[in-house]
This record gives sequence, structure tokens and C-alpha cells, in this order.
Amino acid sequence: AERPYAAEAKEYAKILATDGVVRIDNVLPPDLADDLKSYLVDLRARATADVESGKVENTQERFADVLLNQNRCDLKIPLGPDPVNRALRHLLRETVDDVEEVYESYGIVGEGRGGKAALWELNCFMSNGGARRQLVHADSVAHTLGKEPVMLTCFVALQDVDDAMGPTTWMRGTHTEDAHESFYGGSDAIKDDLLATSEKLGGTLTRGSCAIFDPRTLHCAGGNVCPDPDNTRALFYVSFKNPRIDFPGSPSTSGYGIADVEATIDELSDGLEMACIGADEGRDRPSMGNPRLDAVLSYP
Repeated sequence: AERPYAAEAKEYAKILATDGVVRIDNVLPPDLADDLKSYLVDLRARATADVESGKVENTQERFADVLLNQNRCDLKIPLGPDPVNRALRHLLRETVDDVEEVYESYGIVGEGRGGKAALWELNCFMSNGGARRQLVHADSVAHTLGKEPVMLTCFVALQDVDDAMGPTTWMRGTHTEDAHESFYGGSDAIKDDLLATSEKLGGTLTRGSCAIFDPRTLHCAGGNVCPDPDNTRALFYVSFKNPRIDFPGSPSTSGYGIADVEATIDELSDGLEMACIGADEGRDRPSMGNPRLDAVLSYP
């Protein structure tokens, strides 16, 4: 029997294969998006204080590198706290067919085995007013696998992202080796022509909606000109690595040992289900029922 949402997922997979990015609405309910954002804004404040006080000596224990980091950060997220687990569980439930279908449609894994894709990143991009527009870039370069995606990344808006907040813009169809050869290896004129002629896909998103994209797709975050300095643009994101490769061409941005575990979608889904049951039963540190996942649970 066909899986729930499988037909819809096939259509999303076709768009992603052509454009390099696809939007899916309502993957997180508003109240869950609000809860997660509140936790992450507080976590960012505590992480910043830990770095500034010297409690954490290495900034990269809490924040990943990000282009043009003034008023912008890439916050590392622990796997453990209830808001993270609930949001990730819900996100997987709403998008897992889409992620699995993309991997299966490329022939990377057999039918019904898209859940073998491994968790590679779990972070949150944040920016506030004054963050400048990024340069156009790709998060992963074209790989020897050719047309197969190296990773898939899912950006989830934890609030409405309007033009003032500096939404991400993707260059349609630039997740190919030809596009990367022009962008990274061509002359300035060839590069400028690619950027000028590529269709721009805007990333304005409503709260709880997401953009799933191939990280090889050229993109950039816009400048944040929101007048309210406390109005944070937060994009919760998760990346799943092609199970056929060991290294996707760029290091994981995550901390807390998450990438080292390489938990598959199937393992993560089962573990989150168990952890959420444990949280509902009032346990302070609920198990995910998997020793590899339990080993990296953190609760800052």
C-alpha cells in the first residue's frame, strides 16, 4: 500500500529535483513554533553569556560559523530538551514522506528505505535588525555523485518571515555541476551572468512553514532591516545526509556530538516517540530507547 502523503511527496520531490528547493506549509503548528522559538532565544542568550564570561572557551561549542555574523548566528541545538524533541518529532511526521521520497526518487536507496538517510545537522539560524545581506553561496559543492543530492536541509520558520526580516533567496536550478563550474570556476563575467539569469525564488515564509532544499543550490540570506531589535528571525533547521556517502563535502554545523551518531530518520523517529512518551510521564531525562542517541542527549 502507498504510504500516507506519498503522492504529494512525489510532486514535492519533482519540484526539488528541478528547482533545488520546495516550500511546504504547516509543518509545525503555531503554538509549537512559539514554544521552540522561546526556548531557542533563551538558549542563544545563555550561550552568548557562557562565551563572553569564559565559561565556554571555544565559541564553536555553542555557535557554528556563519557568513557575515554581525547580528546573525548559527546556534547549535542540543538533542534532549522537550521543545526540541516535540518540534523535531512533529516535523519528521509531517515531512518524512517528502524527505524519503526525494532520496528514493533519485535511486539512492530502494523503495521504502529513504528512512536510512542520516541526521547531519540540527541548528537554528537567527538574525536581528542590522544583519547584512550575505554573499551568494552554496552550503555543499557539487559532488562526484553527480545528480544525486548529497544532503537535504529543511528550514522551518518559527515566525512569519517577511521581506524586512531578510528572507533567504535561492537561485533556481543551481544545484548542478554545470552551475557550480560557472559560479566557482568561471570568470567574473560568467559568474555574473549566472546570477543575473537565474530565477530568484524568495524565502518569505509563514510561521510553521518550511523550505526543503538541496544545499548545493546557490542561495543567500537577505539583510535584516526589521526596526524592532528584539524581533528575532529564527529558522530551525535539520539536515539529512545521503546514506551512500561518508562525508558530504562540508563539516556538520551541529554540536553536542549529534553528527557523530549518524542516526537514521527511522531511528530518530522511533527515539523521539519514546522520549516524548517519557516526557509526558514526567521523567526529567527521558530515554530515546537507543544507546547511541541517549549518549548525546544534552539538556542545557
